[in-house]
Amino acid sequence: MMGSSNPHPHCQVWASSFLPDIAQREERCQRAYQSQHGEPLLMEYGHQELLRKERLVLTSEHWLVLVPFWAVWPFQTLLLPRRHVRRLPELTSAERDDLAFIMKKLLIKYDNLFETSFPYTMGWHGAPTGSEAEAKWDHWQLHAHYYPPLLRSATIRKFMVGYEMLAQAQRELTPEQMSSSCSGLSRVLVAVATALVSVSSSCPQAWGPPGVQYGQRGKSMTLCCPGVTAGTPVSWFRDGETRLLQGPDSGLGHELVLALADSTDEGTYMCRTLDGALGGMVTLQLGYPPARPVVSCRAADYENFSCTWNPSQVSGLPTRYLTSYRKKTVPGADGQRMSPSTGPWPCPQDPPAAARCVVHGAEFWSQYRINVTEVNPLGASTRLLDVSLQSILRPDPPQGLRVESVPGYPRRLRASWTYPASWPRQPHFLLKFRLQYRPVQHPAWSMVEPAGLEEVITDAVAGLPHAVRVSARDFLDAGTWSAWSPEAWGTPSTGPLPKEIPAGGQPHMQPEENPQPDSPAPPRPSLLPDPRPLDHRDPLEQMAVLASLGIFSFLGLAAGALALGLWLRLKPVGKDGPQKPGFLAPMIPVDKLPGAPNL
Repeated sequence: MMGSSNPHPHCQVWASSFLPDIAQREERCQRAYQSQHGEPLLMEYGHQELLRKERLVLTSEHWLVLVPFWAVWPFQTLLLPRRHVRRLPELTSAERDDLAFIMKKLLIKYDNLFETSFPYTMGWHGAPTGSEAEAKWDHWQLHAHYYPPLLRSATIRKFMVGYEMLAQAQRELTPEQMSSSCSGLSRVLVAVATALVSVSSSCPQAWGPPGVQYGQRGKSMTLCCPGVTAGTPVSWFRDGETRLLQGPDSGLGHELVLALADSTDEGTYMCRTLDGALGGMVTLQLGYPPARPVVSCRAADYENFSCTWNPSQVSGLPTRYLTSYRKKTVPGADGQRMSPSTGPWPCPQDPPAAARCVVHGAEFWSQYRINVTEVNPLGASTRLLDVSLQSILRPDPPQGLRVESVPGYPRRLRASWTYPASWPRQPHFLLKFRLQYRPVQHPAWSMVEPAGLEEVITDAVAGLPHAVRVSARDFLDAGTWSAWSPEAWGTPSTGPLPKEIPAGGQPHMQPEENPQPDSPAPPRPSLLPDPRPLDHRDPLEQMAVLASLGIFSFLGLAAGALALGLWLRLKPVGKDGPQKPGFLAPMIPVDKLPGAPNL
C-alpha cells in the first residue's frame, strides 16, 4: 500500500544542501506572510481554525490537528503546535508528552475509520538547520503532515492519475466533510471523535447532566466557572464552606486547578465574581479512562449471531458503548471492491443500552469484524474482533426433554426431546445430539450419541431415579456443542427382567403381578450415595460375546494349523540333499512294495 512488499513501520531522516521544492514553497509563503502581517502564517491559520471549528479533528493543551482547506488526500491532516516553535528540539517536556498523546489519539481515529491498521505517510517540516541554522527563521512554524492513501475502504486507495497528475489534484471529500460532519464515515468514529475532543480540552463539556465535570483520579483537574466569560477572575469555594480555595488574583481567570485530584476533591464547587455574585456551580466526579472491553460472539443458528461484552476495568464514570460490524474482504481478490454489502453497519444493541448487540442475516461462509468501543468522558477505547459463523456456531440446548419408564423392563428408560426453538431451519440443517444419564446417587455420567430425537437407555439401575440431560451440535461439526439442557428425571419400572429365551423356542415373558390393594407397597429406593460401583454388564450380552470369541479363536487356530502343514509339506530341500517327492507321490516307492515286479 505504501510502496513496501513487507508492511512495516519505519522512519527516515533526510538531509540536503538545498531546500527541496515543497519545503522551498512553504518557506517562501511563510516569509512573505510574516513580512506583510508581522506574525507566522501557520500560527494565524491555526488560530482561525480554532475560531471557526469547521475543520478541527483533535485539540489538546499544546497541539491541534486539523484538515487543511488545501487538502488533496481524502483524510489528510495537519499537526500544529499552539505556540510558536521552529524546530522539534525547541519543544518542552510537557509539549513532547502531549504530542505523544495527541498522535496516539489521531492514529486510533485513523484505525477506526475503516477498522484496519491504517497506512499513512507522515513527515515533519521544521526550519532549516545546518549552515542556515543561525539565520532568521521567525516566520517558520514547526508542523507535520499526514497523507493517508485510503479512499473508501481498507483495500480501496486513491491514485493520482490523469487530470490530477497533468493538471490539478481533485478531492473526493471536502475538508469539512472529513473533519466536521464526517459524512460517509461510521458513526463509531464520529462519537469517538466527540469524546476525544471533549477530553482533550481543559474544561470537558457536553457530557452527562449540565454542571458536571469529570476528571481522572491522580491527575490534575481544571474546573471552569460555567456562568462567566473565559478569563474573568472569580473566587472559588466548596459548596457549604466559607473557606476560600482560590482568589481572583490567582491569574487563572475563571479556572480552578486541582493538583493530583483524589476522592476527597469530589463534590460541588461554587464560583463568585468580583462583586460577590454567584457565577455558577460545578460538580466534580472522578474516575478512570475506558479500557478495551472484553468481547465474545456466538451464533445460535445459521443466519444470526450476537456479541456480548464486559468492561475490562471499572471506570466509575458514565459509560456507553458504540457497536458496528462489517464484512471482511480478502485483499487483492477480484470481487472485493468496496460496495454497500461490505459495511460498516451499526450493530443494534438489543435491548437498547444492553451489553449485547445482534447481527441479523449474516452469511455463513463470510467473516465479519466486530467493533465495540467503550466511551466515557475521559476518552474511548476500541476492541476489534474477527468472527466467522462456522466457528462461533453454538446452538441453544434441546427443549422438551422427557424421561419415561418402559413397562416390564426394570433397566430401561425412554428419553425424548425436540429441536431448540431458535433453530428455524430444521430439517434442512440438522443437529446431532449427545445424551448423559446417571443414577441420582452416583456422580459419574454415562453418555450415548442418539441417532434421532429419542433414545432408550438399556442399562439403568432398577428402582433408582435417574437424571438425564441432552446437548446439541451442528450435524457437520461446525462450531461447538450447546450447553446441557435442564435435567429431567425418571425411574425405571420395578417389574422383573424378561426371562431368557429358551433354546429353539419363542420368548416367554412372565409379567409382573399387579399388587393387591391391601398388600403393602414396596419400599422406596434410598437416595443416599451408594458406595458400590455401578455394574452395567448384561449376562446375555456377556455370554454372546464369550461364545463369539471362542468360535473365532477356534477357526483361527484351525486355519493356522492347516497353513503350517501345507508350508512344511511344500518346503524345498537344499541342492545336495535328497530330492523331495512331489505332493502326490506315494510315501513308499513302488519298487519296494512286497511282490512288486522288477521293471
